[in-house]
Amino acid sequence: MQVQLRKEYFLWTIIALYVVVFGAFTSFRHYNFYTQTWDMGAFVQTMWNTTQGRIMFNNIEEVHNTLGVHMSPWLFALVPGYLLFQSPYYLLIVQTIALALGAIPAYLLAYHILRKKSYALAFATNYLLYPALHWINSYDFHPVSFAVPFLLGAFYFFEKRNLLWMTIFLALAASTREDIILVVLFFGFFVLAQNKTDAPLKATRERKIGATIALCAIVYFLLAIKVIMPSLGGGLLRLDRYAHLGSSFSEIATTAITNPALIAKTILAPEKILYFLWLFIPVAFLPFFSWRSLILVIPGLVENMLTTFPFQFTGLYQYDSVLVAGILYGAIRGAHTVISRWPRKRKVVLGIIISAMILGFTARSPLNPFFFPTFVFRSSPRADAFREIVKSVPDGTPLAANTNLIPHLSHREHAYMLGDEPPNIDLVIIDAQDPTGFASAEDFQSYVERYAQSEDYSVQIFRDRYFIFHRKGASEPLLLSSQ
Repeated sequence: MQVQLRKEYFLWTIIALYVVVFGAFTSFRHYNFYTQTWDMGAFVQTMWNTTQGRIMFNNIEEVHNTLGVHMSPWLFALVPGYLLFQSPYYLLIVQTIALALGAIPAYLLAYHILRKKSYALAFATNYLLYPALHWINSYDFHPVSFAVPFLLGAFYFFEKRNLLWMTIFLALAASTREDIILVVLFFGFFVLAQNKTDAPLKATRERKIGATIALCAIVYFLLAIKVIMPSLGGGLLRLDRYAHLGSSFSEIATTAITNPALIAKTILAPEKILYFLWLFIPVAFLPFFSWRSLILVIPGLVENMLTTFPFQFTGLYQYDSVLVAGILYGAIRGAHTVISRWPRKRKVVLGIIISAMILGFTARSPLNPFFFPTFVFRSSPRADAFREIVKSVPDGTPLAANTNLIPHLSHREHAYMLGDEPPNIDLVIIDAQDPTGFASAEDFQSYVERYAQSEDYSVQIFRDRYFIFHRKGASEPLLLSSQ
């Protein structure tokens, strides 16, 4: 099998093509100032501060140690590379390569289960064209994105009954963010639910494996949210996105039991039904032919369907990182079920898989050929102005700036998004046409006027749009080519 994988030129070609396309897309997206404070700026500052001895520190998030916001020890594995390449582009490229390499376990999984090279290549291609994967890759950098290839690797080694490597990949996946351990927990349930007549392991051993995975996952999750994250000043801060159901796990569970109508109303909102459909359309709803595999997507669906935070159920951000691997694994196992029942329909099933893949890509991918975002690759007067400003800002100066500027200015101990800075910050850079982060245009105007009327600040106006406020005695005017 290893020799066959080395000779699988089509697989390596599409992986390389993915890396080139998304490496260029994400790099130009950052270069032309489309990345944001949340979350690119926060992670850039976290990585840079860590290389300076301030471990996992940033002053952008509500808890200044990022591990208090999300339990992502995987970030430590990226620090040595960041020491060599101290640039946001390093994070973007490493993330792209990791997601691209997820096609390898996708290929191996499909080949192992379906025993056909054509199906293995179809599912590897389906993975690389899956719209949710593209949005995960496109929207800045997030350590949770690495969970996708890690989980696929764990699923493959489970199918091979290689328990050592399965455990290693499950541990790596869990290290990317605290909610991924819930996928690991449900993977333990998935193992427990296996058809014992089909599995090569003895039933008792299989039950022990599933129970051990589930128990370890529960212990790790409780340790993370009850001990480690609170010790760093944080915890499960994002539970506020479920405030309509309760303020704690116990309250949310009570609501689910006592008020199922509210749960149904939350889940059956039209936008969430559409979100649900687009998760499964690109894989032709094949996971529903393998009910055991659906166990793996329960945590992600619960997390994204019960919230009122709109970004989680658009399918356009990193939040589907908890779902992609389980959906693909379920699709492969579902295809096996369908083919086993109707073996003469092999080619029909393959055609459906390819058709669904093309439909999903053309309708939902950010790089679909009909609405290709060419603007990302072009500069603009705003990007040109931002570039000149960034080059002129002195190293180390504490500052506040617009959301699209902060990722380019985070290699300093103190960098803040406009409106979140402490009093008497040395430098404030404002794009007067971008009120992002403020509740209203009036609030933004009031914020700008506060600095304009302050006797402690002088103002430098650049290209009639950019206001640069300098605290007197602490910061000098920037050396810009034109005012």
